[in-house]
Amino acid sequence: MKKQNKITFILFLSFFVVFSVLFVSAYTGAFNKNQAQKDDSPYNPPKKELNGGPIQLSTSLDNEYYYDNENVYLYIDLKADKADGSKERTPLNISVVIDRSGSMADKNKLEYVKRAVDYIIDQADRDDYISIVTYDDYVDVLQRSSIISDKYSLREKVSNLKPGGFTNLSEGMFEGYDQVNRSYMRGYVNRVLLLSDGLANRGVTDRHELARLVRDMNRKDGITISTFGVGNDFNENLMADIADYGKGNYFYIRNSADIPEIFASELNGVRNLVGQGTKVRVTFPSYYLAINKVFGYPYDVSGNEVTIDFKDIFAEQTRSVLIKFNVLRKIDTKLSFESELTYENVAANFERVTTGDTRTVSPARSKDEYKNGNNETVAQNISVFESNEIMENALKEADDGNYESARRILQEGETYMNQQMEEVAPSPEMIKQKDVLDKYNEDLKSAETKTDEEKKEMQKSGKYDNYNTSKKK
Repeated sequence: MKKQNKITFILFLSFFVVFSVLFVSAYTGAFNKNQAQKDDSPYNPPKKELNGGPIQLSTSLDNEYYYDNENVYLYIDLKADKADGSKERTPLNISVVIDRSGSMADKNKLEYVKRAVDYIIDQADRDDYISIVTYDDYVDVLQRSSIISDKYSLREKVSNLKPGGFTNLSEGMFEGYDQVNRSYMRGYVNRVLLLSDGLANRGVTDRHELARLVRDMNRKDGITISTFGVGNDFNENLMADIADYGKGNYFYIRNSADIPEIFASELNGVRNLVGQGTKVRVTFPSYYLAINKVFGYPYDVSGNEVTIDFKDIFAEQTRSVLIKFNVLRKIDTKLSFESELTYENVAANFERVTTGDTRTVSPARSKDEYKNGNNETVAQNISVFESNEIMENALKEADDGNYESARRILQEGETYMNQQMEEVAPSPEMIKQKDVLDKYNEDLKSAETKTDEEKKEMQKSGKYDNYNTSKKK
């Protein structure tokens, strides 16, 4: 009897163990399935550690050693792959915001804008959302954000536009953001195209306040903005700031006849989106170093981290940033810089891609060892960005009418660039920046005798050329 009870107990125990294993396996499998569905949803893309993807990150220091340095430079380069010809182009969700103030009647500016808008309407596809906003004293929504069903009727509305009164740029821009926000979709190019030919004289007019508002809207909604300044009467500093903090492009349109071509260039340039929510975060040794300047793009600093937010990255696009650090105290140890790139891979169902790069600088045992550790590519980029800033300072002096001071500053820039070209092999970007310095220097020679209109064009052209070299365009 005892033997039978023992066998019965063993059978019961075996059954219980098998049942428990099956139950736990089934429960775990169901949980994992539900978790996978949650993580794979478009709203919770999985985080994946990769070394590749359509956007590549590379970083370099100006020298692998330090030797009583005052500064350390970290160069960051992003490069996007070529467009995949087998994939459809990226759908658009754009708002065209048009200045129709009274000055738009000059030189047929409004007529050329109409041609540009006609081009956008013609190019709109079945899945594109287009809105058209116009502004003078007041804002009018000519076309609410929607897929265009009747292109002919919309072109008729555009053709009937007439120039009006003052320039309420801020309200026109806000309405453009609102229209894009109504139809916002991941995987779309969600962008405002803002055009103006004059100074903002209604609504929010302060340059820094407008830039702050654009930055906040971009962070909140992820909507980008490109700006188009026409002629010589708009505020180029404001339009460049809006584009920078709105993560878009800035265009100076000297000739009204170029408006359609430049609009087409912007539109075609955003057809192949490869990454959204693109950011680079750099962790640096803040006990030893402090950030002096970040060249190229707006940035945020928090403790020992600096973040550059690029938002959208398109096929074949490059983004270059140079971070200049001040050395706070004598260094006798290795220092590391950890850079992390994150973005949503549009071609892979918005899978979150994370890739990193680490650079280390070590104490040099001699001055010769330090000299032999120079990175020529970084040195070339330092010369471009530093001379770009010198040019910017000269432009500011000329804005205030201090032409003699501007010439002195510019001469410093020319001397600096000439020295750099003797020390390193001149890169195409160095040559281009040198040409920008030379051209502006030539313009400045006769600054005092120029007409007001010629002075405006000199300043806008100089700033636009300098802006483009800072963005490597």
